[in-house]
Amino acid sequence: MNSGIFITALAGIILFTAGCNSIPEQSLEFYENQNIELSGIKTFATSGKIAIIEKNTRMSSFLNFSVRDDSYILELTALTGSTVFRLENTSGRAVITDSDGNKYTGTADELIKRLTGLSIPADRLPDIVRAIPGDLPCTRNENHTIREITHNKFTATYDRYGTTGKYVLPEFITIKGQDLIIRIRINKWEI
Repeated sequence: MNSGIFITALAGIILFTAGCNSIPEQSLEFYENQNIELSGIKTFATSGKIAIIEKNTRMSSFLNFSVRDDSYILELTALTGSTVFRLENTSGRAVITDSDGNKYTGTADELIKRLTGLSIPADRLPDIVRAIPGDLPCTRNENHTIREITHNKFTATYDRYGTTGKYVLPEFITIKGQDLIIRIRINKWEI
């Protein structure tokens, strides 16, 4: 009897999850127009989880990313709520604070490369998180959403999308560099 309840509950969860993962069928023109509209939105926030995998190191934490005009804050926190990493970027000038409270300043591109080994164009992070390729090469899925955005040093793959209001936005993103993989699971968009 208990196994029947368990199976029924599991089936319900699977159906609910499948329903949440589906996005309405849209045209290529819809997504191109959406990207233009999203590019014009200068204030948004997202939160979720992030996993960073290097050759011999794995780290996971909670992710908060907030953008206002030409500035953004990327903060990683531990389960206990303590800050693991905080990047404040304003027009290319950045301050990174590590878990010990040490601060590093410079351009965001330089600091991210020094700390992660990835050459990510830091000023483009707000677009990369929203799957807006701009002038970077990209490929699309059969349903016209962005599948990958490529840069000369990394590839961002968008594994799943969901709807937030009228927008279709990424929920799972994988960024791969030469010796580093970053997986992002977005739980909430504020846009």
